Amino acid sequence: MIRSSLGRPPRRFDSAGGSSPQVGITMSDENFELTRRRVLGSLGVVGLTGAAAGFGTSAYFSDSETFDGSTLTAGELDLKVDWEEHYSDWSADENVDIKEADGGESQEDDGEGRFSVEMEEPTNPDAFKAFPPGTESDFNGSDPLLWVPNPYVDDFMVNTVLESFPDVNNDGTAEYPADELAEFGTPCDFLADVGGEDGDLGSYTTDAADTIGRTDNEDTRLEDESPAPLINLQDVKPGDFGEVTFSTHLCDNPGYLWMNMPDGLTASENGLSEPEAKDPDEDQTIVEGEVVPKDGVEDPSVELVDELQTAIWYDNNCDNLFTCEENLDIMAVADTSGSIDGILGDAGEGGTDDQEQIDLIAEGANIFVNELESRAEDPSKVRAGLLTFNGQGDAGEDAPEGSMAVFDRPALRAGLDTLDQFDRTDDGTFNANVEEFLPSEGNGNTPMPHALDLAAQVLNDDPDARDDARKVILLVTDGLPNYEPPDSPLLPYTVTENEGGPLPNTSQEYTAGVYDSEGFSTSEERERDETAELAAQLQQQGIEVLVAGVGLEPTGDTFLSTRVAGQDGDETVAEPNYFFNVNFPDQVEEGEQPIDEAAEDLAQFLVGGDGECEKTIFTGSLREAAEVLTGNEGRGIPLTSNQAADYDELNDPENAESRECFSPGHTSCFGFSWWLPVDHANEIQTDGVAFDLGFYTEQCRHNDGAGTQSETAD
Repeated sequence: MIRSSLGRPPRRFDSAGGSSPQVGITMSDENFELTRRRVLGSLGVVGLTGAAAGFGTSAYFSDSETFDGSTLTAGELDLKVDWEEHYSDWSADENVDIKEADGGESQEDDGEGRFSVEMEEPTNPDAFKAFPPGTESDFNGSDPLLWVPNPYVDDFMVNTVLESFPDVNNDGTAEYPADELAEFGTPCDFLADVGGEDGDLGSYTTDAADTIGRTDNEDTRLEDESPAPLINLQDVKPGDFGEVTFSTHLCDNPGYLWMNMPDGLTASENGLSEPEAKDPDEDQTIVEGEVVPKDGVEDPSVELVDELQTAIWYDNNCDNLFTCEENLDIMAVADTSGSIDGILGDAGEGGTDDQEQIDLIAEGANIFVNELESRAEDPSKVRAGLLTFNGQGDAGEDAPEGSMAVFDRPALRAGLDTLDQFDRTDDGTFNANVEEFLPSEGNGNTPMPHALDLAAQVLNDDPDARDDARKVILLVTDGLPNYEPPDSPLLPYTVTENEGGPLPNTSQEYTAGVYDSEGFSTSEERERDETAELAAQLQQQGIEVLVAGVGLEPTGDTFLSTRVAGQDGDETVAEPNYFFNVNFPDQVEEGEQPIDEAAEDLAQFLVGGDGECEKTIFTGSLREAAEVLTGNEGRGIPLTSNQAADYDELNDPENAESRECFSPGHTSCFGFSWWLPVDHANEIQTDGVAFDLGFYTEQCRHNDGAGTQSETAD
């Protein structure tokens, strides 16, 4: 069983100052929505704390100055953020089986509504999640403090959540309300700026949800009811740990991004207790009531700064956890309706250098598959299939048969198998040729729910599907659902594995359900409602729905990002980090990214980091973290959007060619965890530290990533 409070006083959180919208948690609310991964546009924040004085953290963001011709002007660049914070002091409420508390069935707990937590590495570590996040990394020499059984990781995360922003219902968990996001359009419009003089940590969620902001609880307010900073916990004991995941949203334009500690690290002994003064690891003592260095000590230190351990990593799926490679089954579902322009392989009207939309989709698909294969430490852990979807039209009359065939219905071009099924070159190097699996041109309407239905059947029933795999549908579409009425003679749609492509056909068939429609030529509200309901049902079954919206109008982006994309199965909550806003290269507008860049980011979302785990940026003591977070003239640690590139955030120059800008069309998350090992005690009594964490951004255009040199830069 997990340790109780170890004789500690109750948790006490105290803070001062700060600026950023957030929300708090009340653990009396038992109406928790639990999912395989608790993921939103961004998650995960855990507090940093001093033994007596505590840490203080508030995020600070600066927009860059950029060059416009020969004149230095303020860049059209904005950085928004959301977060979620967790903290564990091993108290007795952290291993409560929430599903049982809600009247659900317990899963291998002790029969009394609690699950067991291991204090030593279990003999079957794959069945557990190590905490604190970041200690699993080979880059980190620290050992985990505890191991939580995989079925209870969600429960543990809910039990340890402190606060978040945005928080719809004041339960501490970050949530994007779908209706609010639909009204505002994007996270950039919805989220408040964080940090600086204009920040607003005092924007709290109200009981009537008239205001949606930061969690409002005793952890987010000071004794005088003024706003508390994001991270400032008190009374840290050996074994305590916490984590913060920041979700960043670049608005308008691509930009370089740094993570930093804007005001550096402030540390104090705060006096010495008698046990602390007697500890052999303490380098100060008390003489005539004054704290002075011990004999032979020239530069006394605050021990807590050196004993606290930290880790920083790219939290690619924004789940507040450090994720290592797992089995992945993914069905790509590609819109091949009549709105997709061009003939596959033909030159565009502008000449042979111009590609048509269907060629660009094929190119993006090749990049995606190649990136999956190259990023995975063990490519055999990744299995993928391809289903195209469209309705009846005129395009297929003169189209070729066999490979590149055009159907009047969805087609299962490739069943679930290893990635090498998409490599048709047979030249000894992996090179995807997805164009051989696509129809020669677009055709008909957009039977989106039928396609989602069929893809889910493949993920669940294909002979090569795996029960222990992460199951994902990747929906790529340039439109809204629009399909045949239920009495159409074309229904129901039945597909056969490996049809219309280069692979040998099999006898494996799947039949889609019949969905309601009036059969109009434009998308109807009932069609959108039915598609959203199905997407939620699939998510509730454990299937993530990842969406790339290609060249859509704002209404299309809003529908897909708020009602289709996600993994928690709650139609009232949007998960914008599951939506990628992309377009064809010559049509990219503000807030969008080219389809080739999106293909790389999609692969990174699924198989990120070093191919085995999410990429660790830094690990070491808090003092060492402060050194790198205040480096580069205060800009901090230079980050890169492409983790597969050979870029060393701590040792390579900021303007290295291998460092890449972040796109405005996608959410990027970063985890920060801290922990105090159990083998430290008296020498840290009364010690306190305080610091800020933040991000700095500069517009990519006209900059090289080395930092602006203007004295007027923010």
